Amino acid sequence: MGDTANWEFAAAVAAVVMGLGGLLLFTLVATIGSWRMAAQASRASAEAARASQSVQELARYLSSRSAQQLPIIDLREEADELADLRRQADLLIDQQARLQDAVRSLVESGALGATSSERQLRDLDGMIRRLEDNLARVAAAVNQIDARGKTGD
Repeated sequence: MGDTANWEFAAAVAAVVMGLGGLLLFTLVATIGSWRMAAQASRASAEAARASQSVQELARYLSSRSAQQLPIIDLREEADELADLRRQADLLIDQQARLQDAVRSLVESGALGATSSERQLRDLDGMIRRLEDNLARVAAAVNQIDARGKTGD
């Protein structure tokens, strides 16, 4: 009985040794694979950092180039000024129409026909001319701002 027990013990030891040998081999393969993966990951990380830096440099170059080539035009102030001038022009046109209607009604009623009213008529006529001059200046300014906005100056 001693002989079989030795063989059984030897078989058990051989099985344990083979199992441990396989485990050792698996561990070595996994360790080498992990080491190679870590090296490749490190290289990939370095390449990604270089690529990111290159993209940032390219973005800086393109933004500075576009800033040099195309000036940034902010037309908000000009648009506000143009809208304000248009409102003033509308008010002046309305005032001119009312003033002309008032003069016309005074002339028709005969109030301005007297000699003492000639001075008042001249004053009214002067006011109308000044109003028309101001209206022409406002229209010229509106046209100038419109022209600047269209040409991009």
